[in-house]
Amino acid sequence: MLETILVPQVGQDLTEAKIVALHVKLGDTVKRGDIVAEVESEKATFEVEAFAAGVVTSLPYKVGDLAPVLEPLVILENAREAKPATIANGKNGTPHRQLMASDSETISTEQPIVEFVSSNGSVRSSPLARRMAEANRLSIQNIVGTGPHRAVVFRDVEEALAKNRGQAHQLIAAALSNPRLAVKTLKNGVGTPVVFLHGFGGEIAAWRQLIMSMTLTNPMIAVDLPGHGASPLAAKSGFDGLVDEVAAALHSLGGEFHLVGHSLGAAIAVALSAQTGIVVKSLTLIAPAGLGATINGSFISGYLSARSEAALAAQMRRLVYDSKSIPASLVGATFAARQASNIVQTQGQIAENLFEGSTQLFSVRAELLNFKGPCRVILGRRDMIIPPAETEQALPANAALHRVEAGHMPFLEEATLVSRLIAQTVRSGE
Repeated sequence: MLETILVPQVGQDLTEAKIVALHVKLGDTVKRGDIVAEVESEKATFEVEAFAAGVVTSLPYKVGDLAPVLEPLVILENAREAKPATIANGKNGTPHRQLMASDSETISTEQPIVEFVSSNGSVRSSPLARRMAEANRLSIQNIVGTGPHRAVVFRDVEEALAKNRGQAHQLIAAALSNPRLAVKTLKNGVGTPVVFLHGFGGEIAAWRQLIMSMTLTNPMIAVDLPGHGASPLAAKSGFDGLVDEVAAALHSLGGEFHLVGHSLGAAIAVALSAQTGIVVKSLTLIAPAGLGATINGSFISGYLSARSEAALAAQMRRLVYDSKSIPASLVGATFAARQASNIVQTQGQIAENLFEGSTQLFSVRAELLNFKGPCRVILGRRDMIIPPAETEQALPANAALHRVEAGHMPFLEEATLVSRLIAQTVRSGE
């Protein structure tokens, strides 16, 4: 199994970081907690810690490179599964880096062709092509071979990956040009996009810490809900209007998605699964709204009425069980956004249409009951915003339930666990 250590985001608005040191090389064994690299921004240097153990199989960047944040910096493979780091030697005898489609070196394909047998028949492929495809979760059966006897060789897998990346980038570019809602790529990748939808009062930045824990190779995209972040207010700010606006943004991305939603975003994700023209391959719902009837009305009013950063921080701490889990940068960014726009008035208008006191005025239980794909629901046992017991009681049998020791934002308090559950859900829906 591959584990990916990402380029960290060492500043709120940082889009790239300079690699100033690499403390590992290909073939090194890394333990959890080891410092594998150092990166720097204009203001600080940051040590990158390994969150998993394994053997270094790829180093996409070298010292001195400027690397996009949240892109793979070091790729590890389970020590028991890893093969030697050298695949083939170049003209100067230097080992090539392993199994990355971004590699510019010419990797030798002079390996024996073997049979890859599946339930649908047999496909010839080289061992290197097999491993490259497996590492990037591609099916060799869907790749046209150009090797001996039409066997799939390394260059065929490279071309398939390049084609997939090109298609993904085109879809993302189309979404970024969508004038209706703010859409941002959190991580480039291959395959069906994973779309993240934040909760009421949130914004795209809330997902950054979770994305740093994600090991999926799929593209990861976040959408600011109408009236949130950089998105304008929907023409109709009721629940159905919010769903329609997000659906329009997703249509510009393509037709198939894995959806990850938090709170209000989770309810919208469920509603999207019933929309014509959108194929939702899996749902991960974190502290979802729209299932029970109750919401903490005092939090909604307190959050909207906070006029100072201190008051806002006090309200946002109610979202978590461990108050230290709310990054000061997130509070600061949320407060700064309020000063630069009329976002509080906008969200107040949305709240009037969605909540009445401590009552939710919308429900998505019927849509969740009809969803046929993999679905996981993650609830914080200490949630003070939406009662977890009420949500659990409303869950249909087709939703898998996970309870964690957290408040309303488990993806902040238990980022590693939540990222693993998201990955499992996405993979089961592929």
